[in-house]
Amino acid sequence: MKPHFLAALLFAAASGAQAQFNASIEPYQKIAVTSGRVTDSRSQAGSPGELAAQVSDTGTDGSGQPFSASSSASTRLGPGYLSGSAAMRFSGTGAASMSLTAYQGDVLTFQRNDAGFDNELIVHYNIVIAGGTTASIDPVASPPGAGKEAGSLDWTFVHQLGDRYLTSWDSKTQLAYDGSVVTTSHWNVSEIGQVYGVYSFSAAVMAGESLNMALYMEMKSRLNAAGASTTGAMAGDAPSIYWGGISQVTDWYGNLVDYRVASASGFNYALSAVPSPAPEPATWLLLIAGATVLGLLGRRRASATRPASA
Repeated sequence: MKPHFLAALLFAAASGAQAQFNASIEPYQKIAVTSGRVTDSRSQAGSPGELAAQVSDTGTDGSGQPFSASSSASTRLGPGYLSGSAAMRFSGTGAASMSLTAYQGDVLTFQRNDAGFDNELIVHYNIVIAGGTTASIDPVASPPGAGKEAGSLDWTFVHQLGDRYLTSWDSKTQLAYDGSVVTTSHWNVSEIGQVYGVYSFSAAVMAGESLNMALYMEMKSRLNAAGASTTGAMAGDAPSIYWGGISQVTDWYGNLVDYRVASASGFNYALSAVPSPAPEPATWLLLIAGATVLGLLGRRRASATRPASA
């Protein structure tokens, strides 16, 4: 019962984001940014690709106070990776917001190179989460009835392999008008102190069968929606998800299997999609500590029933 219980938890944790994509659709990117009275929305299909939008606005508000605001966002995707970034600034009573989504899919096929007769393989692979969030404001009293929040920046990543292996990560940063910044993060259903790092997985696959692999991200942010008069900024420093390569392929008894893997994109998924040389940890906040191992989510030759998406 344990494998099926774990699978149910993973599907429940990621159901909201998973409802936004389907592993059969083409890669895409969407961005919408707003600063004051100006909005820019863009979308793009295909992979690899990059998409960016930037707007700004200046003027005086209804009480004659000067304001300025700017907002920018970008996405980048290719075989085995997704990345997004956002930056917003304001002064006076300016306000800014942004949202973006991106999806990257591929089809993998594993084959045995040896004479083994068992076509059910266990693929041991890694997923890398990198990036960072910054926020600051000149402390000021909250406008009447506005509450404490001066801004927020949220992002979610989802990784899916086949029909049974679904994992999500999310992070939420809240900026208060008193200058305090609080970030909360989750992996699946568990709150964790830091999502950035390397996560190790094991997945049961059938040699010779096509296997969908999907990466998905959402990011949204808003700053000074209440219109307080001060100065502040928020930024998402390229939160990214990478395929981290395959460490080994075994049979169900732990014996190493000589294998090969092909993909529709032509990318070699035996290798990592993380840029080389790796970005500096101070820039990406990439922590290679505390790798987490997710057990197999299914018994041998047992089929899992996929719960309905939200």
